[in-house]
Amino acid sequence: MDSFPKETHRYAFAMVEAARTMPVAAAEKLDHIKQLRFNVQLKRLRKRINKRIT
Repeated sequence: MDSFPKETHRYAFAMVEAARTMPVAAAEKLDHIKQLRFNVQLKRLRKRINKRIT
């Protein structure tokens, strides 16, 4: 079994950790959180496209 959390969990944990010290809107603008969100969105998009094709 994977010892690393899934991308969605990484994003959620990063948001919670950042939101403790700043507003959520500011936390979403941090580069590492943007990258995590992008990865999650890209994975969902690929899954949706593959589902539509097959």
